[in-house]
Amino acid sequence: MSKKITFIWLTFVFILFQLLAVYSFRNSNPYLLIASEVLVPLLYIVTITMSFRSFTSINRIGNSLNLIHEGEFNNTLAKTGINEVDKIILVYNSMISRLREERLSVREKNQFLDLLIESSPLGIIIMDLDDHVNHINKAGSRYLGLYTNDYKGKPLCALNNSIATELEKITYDKKQIIVPDSRQKYLCRKLYFMDHGFKHPFYIVEELTEEIRNAEKEAYGKLIRMMAHEVNNTIGSVNSIMSTFQSYPDSIIEPEREDTLRMLGIAIQRNYQLNRFMQNLSGVVKLPVPDKAPMDLNESLYVVIGSFSAIFKERKIKVSTSFQRIPVISADRSQMEQVFTNITKNSIEAIDNNGEIAVSTTSNPVCISFKDNGNGLTSEASEKIFTPFFSTKPDGQGIGLTLVNEILTNHGFTFSLKNRKEGGAEFIIGC
Repeated sequence: MSKKITFIWLTFVFILFQLLAVYSFRNSNPYLLIASEVLVPLLYIVTITMSFRSFTSINRIGNSLNLIHEGEFNNTLAKTGINEVDKIILVYNSMISRLREERLSVREKNQFLDLLIESSPLGIIIMDLDDHVNHINKAGSRYLGLYTNDYKGKPLCALNNSIATELEKITYDKKQIIVPDSRQKYLCRKLYFMDHGFKHPFYIVEELTEEIRNAEKEAYGKLIRMMAHEVNNTIGSVNSIMSTFQSYPDSIIEPEREDTLRMLGIAIQRNYQLNRFMQNLSGVVKLPVPDKAPMDLNESLYVVIGSFSAIFKERKIKVSTSFQRIPVISADRSQMEQVFTNITKNSIEAIDNNGEIAVSTTSNPVCISFKDNGNGLTSEASEKIFTPFFSTKPDGQGIGLTLVNEILTNHGFTFSLKNRKEGGAEFIIGC
């Protein structure tokens, strides 16, 4: 019922009551008095009914507003037939429809965002306003070595992870490469998003190991191929000329003939050594695909360690072994023994006389460990140790660990080289 009709009706009732009262008082008409006694309750009932309808509609709107306050947007109101109330109901229903559609849209977008975050190859670490961890996606958990959700509500420093510790030092919008061990490299960045007017920080962790390795391999592959081509062509020509001189010793002046022939022989020998060096370099680039076959790791390790027995004895190096019974694995034995040889040589060169080397294997998981008590790795060496041509030795060529990297990667084995708390370094291979 509209306000205008309600006002007219109540005015009419009030005037009617006044007229009946005045007329009854003047004429003392019993019939009119009886009629008024019947009419007045009837009008009262009609008025109460009209008011009740109005209040019912208002209560319905009030209850619906309570539902909105509680976040329930699925209920709409039916029209009452009262023009003014129906206008309010029309606005209410339209508002509810828009709110429901917007909430559904937000839910769908949030679900898509959650799926995107969880399936992203980037590690994403979302913090709360107190700078405690709120959520870490699957990639982030893998990078940080977390396999349970007990990280929630903790600061990054409490995660006991070298990457997490370094992340705390990053400032907003700054990129930083973190190298937690000698092999893994991560590009990390700190950003924020706005929520209810507050900045929520989050970190993005991107693994660069494989991309850097491929880029390095492509770069040093081109360099080695170019060097091998030029050096081998030059060596071939020079050796040909010197061999010709050796073939005609009479063409050399007698007093200098013996020394000249000796120096020609030395030069030719040095050229052959240079040629072998270039072949070794080319071998890194042209490393064949592993010819995998059943392999006994313990037996191969015994063979490799035994080949260094003379050096161990000469330098008084103490070697200890602890081999568990390991199931036969599938690997290229020749290539893997190259790996063991290079690692053992590095351990020998890292320690002084009377040093110690410990080699061990475990069966679950299958791992091989080479430990030494040398000086360990410097911070520069930790970051660059597997970089082609990088070496900490004055006469080193930086090829050995590059070859180790290639062989183990081609086998799909995990590996790391890091300092030990007790001193020295440890090379671990996971098969």
